[in-house]
Amino acid sequence: MPDFLSGRHQWYATSHARPTYCNVCRDALSGVTSHGLSCEVCKMKVHKRCAAKAINNCKWTTLASVGKDIIEDSEGNITMPHQWMEGNLPVSAKCAVCDKTCGSVLRQDWRCLWCRATVHTSCRPQHPVKCPLGGSARVSVVPPTALHSIGTDEAWDAVRPTGCSPLLVFVNSKSGDNQGIKFLRRFKQLLNPAQVFDLMLTGPGLGLRLFRHFDPFRILVCSGDGSVGWVLSEIDNLGMHKQCQIGVVPLGTGNDLARVLGWGSSVCDGDAHLPQLLEKYEKACTKMLD
Repeated sequence: MPDFLSGRHQWYATSHARPTYCNVCRDALSGVTSHGLSCEVCKMKVHKRCAAKAINNCKWTTLASVGKDIIEDSEGNITMPHQWMEGNLPVSAKCAVCDKTCGSVLRQDWRCLWCRATVHTSCRPQHPVKCPLGGSARVSVVPPTALHSIGTDEAWDAVRPTGCSPLLVFVNSKSGDNQGIKFLRRFKQLLNPAQVFDLMLTGPGLGLRLFRHFDPFRILVCSGDGSVGWVLSEIDNLGMHKQCQIGVVPLGTGNDLARVLGWGSSVCDGDAHLPQLLEKYEKACTKMLD
């Protein structure tokens, strides 16, 4: 089973500019800079000593991972609920129900990992149960409810959701002087983690096989020309060139293709502008590549 389907958190050491609390023991992280571990996908915060006690409840990837929280109507139609994470809300967070500031007590209140709505604990029962998914880039998000029957990468079953233009993201983690790592983390936060692959770990084959049931779908490659060529070659090998469109975000060196296609020769603004980039990519026109 691919690691992103396990529900396990993916920890990295970090520090924070404001007081931050452990989601396991609920005590403050130590030091002036609140040093501890953060999950690169769901942003859960823990002490190093508490990481082993954290339950495997990272961001959902498939219908099975949603489990008993799934919403099903009388006709058997399945919809996506919110996936809430408690505490450590962004600065100036506003409650989606009462529009008042929330998160002032850092161990309280909630944020949705998908639509990024924030709510007071007391207001949460009044918030709509169904989640609208990924904000401005919701067209690109493949909801976990659309991915079924996972056994191996060859047993993936996918149902194209209404109003979705599935996006498969490949990032070269070695590109751009550590920028690739930041892009991987940010894309997993914005999309379904099952849509995001590190070329250095899995190559392009696994992601392409997982997406073979979507026709058409889009691909975004974050790297240089060499990685783009690698993805294109694998698309040809799998006979998928008629069902996908490919875009390029330039990382590192050797970005002639990105420049020719109008995406520029480098990314200057880092990962902070990826939501706007996804929205731009959703509206981009296609060109034939010979």
